[in-house]
Amino acid sequence: MDVQIEKMELIELIINTKNDSILKKLRSVLEKDNQLTLTEQEYEIIDQRRSNHLSGKSKSYSWEQVKANIKAAK
Repeated sequence: MDVQIEKMELIELIINTKNDSILKKLRSVLEKDNQLTLTEQEYEIIDQRRSNHLSGKSKSYSWEQVKANIKAAK
């Protein structure tokens, strides 16, 4: 099913519900889905990569270089 149609059907169901507990549960699920959670290990990886970038140990690219590399790979 098309995702936009699915969303519209869900919106209609939400509008028509009178059950407060369903709305609270739905809100909870949607809020959890929108949260970005990283593990301690992922934070450590990000910190290490940032450190490497700032010290010049890793190579970095401008946005223009990234786009050119993508186009060249096609």
